[in-house]
Amino acid sequence: MGDGLVPGNRDLAPRDHRSRNLSRLTPPPRRRLLFFAMPARPAHVSAPPPRFPRDAWALAALELEGLLPAHAAERLRAEAPEWMAAAVVSQGLAPAGQVAVILARAARVPVASLDRVEPAAVQFLTETVARQHAALPLSATNKAIRIATANPLDYDAERALGFVAGREVEFQYALPGPLAKRLDEVYRPERSIERLVSGLGAQATIETVVEERDAGETASASVEAPAARLVDATIADAVRERASDIHFEPGERGLAIRYRVDGVMREVMRVPRSAAGAVTRRLKITAKLDISDPLHPQDGRTAARVDGKAWDLRVSSVPISRYGEKIVVRLLDPASATLKLDAIGLWPDEMAAVEGLLGNRDGMVLVTGPTGSGKTSTLYAALDRIRTTGINVVTVEDPVEYHLPGVNQIQVSEKSGLTFAAALRSVLRQDPDVVLLGEIRDLETAQTAWQAALSGHFVLSTLHTNDAAASIARLRDIGVEAFKLASALRGVLAQRLLRRLCPHCSEPVSPESLPATARPPQGFERPVTVKTANGCSQCGFTGYRGRFAIEEILTVDGTIAELIARGSLGDQIVESARRYGMHTLWEAGIRRVWTGETAYDEVVRVVGEPPVKAAVTLVLVADDDPVMRTLEGSILQAEGFVVVAAEDGVEALEQAQRLQPAILLLDMDMPRLDGYGVLEALRQRLAGRGVPVIVVTAHDDPATEARCIELGAEDFIAKPIQPARLIARVRAVLRRTGVAL
Repeated sequence: MGDGLVPGNRDLAPRDHRSRNLSRLTPPPRRRLLFFAMPARPAHVSAPPPRFPRDAWALAALELEGLLPAHAAERLRAEAPEWMAAAVVSQGLAPAGQVAVILARAARVPVASLDRVEPAAVQFLTETVARQHAALPLSATNKAIRIATANPLDYDAERALGFVAGREVEFQYALPGPLAKRLDEVYRPERSIERLVSGLGAQATIETVVEERDAGETASASVEAPAARLVDATIADAVRERASDIHFEPGERGLAIRYRVDGVMREVMRVPRSAAGAVTRRLKITAKLDISDPLHPQDGRTAARVDGKAWDLRVSSVPISRYGEKIVVRLLDPASATLKLDAIGLWPDEMAAVEGLLGNRDGMVLVTGPTGSGKTSTLYAALDRIRTTGINVVTVEDPVEYHLPGVNQIQVSEKSGLTFAAALRSVLRQDPDVVLLGEIRDLETAQTAWQAALSGHFVLSTLHTNDAAASIARLRDIGVEAFKLASALRGVLAQRLLRRLCPHCSEPVSPESLPATARPPQGFERPVTVKTANGCSQCGFTGYRGRFAIEEILTVDGTIAELIARGSLGDQIVESARRYGMHTLWEAGIRRVWTGETAYDEVVRVVGEPPVKAAVTLVLVADDDPVMRTLEGSILQAEGFVVVAAEDGVEALEQAQRLQPAILLLDMDMPRLDGYGVLEALRQRLAGRGVPVIVVTAHDDPATEARCIELGAEDFIAKPIQPARLIARVRAVLRRTGVAL
């Protein structure tokens, strides 16, 4: 009784492969099952034939491990289910994984991995034989075949399977439930697809127009029909879940189907590999793609009507190494083509800045951001705002996502030679007023677009950069000259989409829960209501429902244009623009957190961590001579200082009060208010927090120097200036006033 499962019943003792191989030579004696005691019945009642579980030994094995209490074991013996292991798991008596490990150890066989089934091995067993013996071929060699089974102690089945396959059988253990499901996936994939379709719940009505399959296609109709239903049901379900894209991704474990909802991917189902090909074919047929060519990327489109509403479907296929083709279906709502600028979700200051840019009648406005940030929707909304019956509007796109009434839309075709640049050159010969260029990708397109912007046309386009200032550096890298950028660029909108908190389940939290760098300032313009995401059935348990846009709007005015023409760095452009009211993407997003529109984690996910502000030393140069302003500014910028210029004393005083620069370089002879007046006003208005001043003047006399020092100047430099001397004096004053360099 040392090596058996049941005392006194050695016929039920598990054997290793060597002992089972010997059993082929001498059939084992007929085994008796001693697990059930049938109650006596009256003589006049005909007893039904006794029913025994196919894996009766499993109950004893689980009892020996102490996994089942005695009363549960007795109840299972009385119920006599077809599979003991399945009953234990389904009734919640033990975890499935633990049951599988215990029974595999008791039978002295490995636990089967049902995900790995070699198609060549399946050919050795017919479906009838496999289902009769609850056996699934996993792999095969010239001598052996590995089979997953729910009853590895069934030696009669072992002999029968070995005879049919013509190979030595090596059993592995699998629970009956997963094994039966996998048998359906391998031998009857249409059953698996039907289960997936039924799992999508109440289906919407969907109508798609597809062509008939080619006569040469040999796919099984029993699989193709369920695959068509699965594709239709998936599209309907994706529309119901507000998905923007459906991803069909082949892999080792089958075809994963994922939705992108509010910009976030989530897996909804997985189709077995045996049925993946039928689903892929159905998608390609629907989009009129070439099903005989799985080795090249293809793009197509079709249309569907879900619950009476029309949807455009843009389908893209690309080959994936080893596993087939990945297909992405983009769901486009034609009604959203008429999206209004007011519906994007901009704040009043953002809306005013955008409308100011759209008020131009020449030049260029760029919308930047990664794929999926809503750039095209914003451009279409902008076209809707500026479109009138008296202007000629032309778009050059790849692809044309929405058809706009009253707009001439051109589809780029690289195969036929109609590139962005070629199409734009042709458009310019047709006297357009407004041109929407889908994307600036190369120097040829950029040069043609700038030629249009410089010749009296208003051009709208997109660029793939992280922020507004980076688009200027990107265009320089492409090869656009700085003076052309400064002359024609009217503004740049860097855009992101943030998920909106679900109004049904979001809860308010204290602003103190935010990091110190993300807390609202005192006197914030709106009531502060910080909220967090929870999740409910209304939002699919994500905590969010819907999205809105945030903008970083760089308006290219005189000061910014001058910086661009001089080739200034992006940080300098951003710092100068922020002084005139520009909000960065982080600032635009975090203030939506303060008003409860989104959560802090969502801003971090989309925009990134809050930027660590580097120490910026701002220098104000006040001089009525533009040559001197440029000279001093260039010397200081070369040393890493940020420079702001003022043309007279009044402007210098206003800038000093508003910007609080680290230091002021002040000329004496200026219109409206001279240097003495500025020094006196600074001492009066900024008492206790004054700006250190270095007087830079042509009056090289002791009297002037003495008076300036008496009025509060920190230093005095006579013109003409020497760069090294100027920088040394500036650094010395900053050190004395406690400014970190």
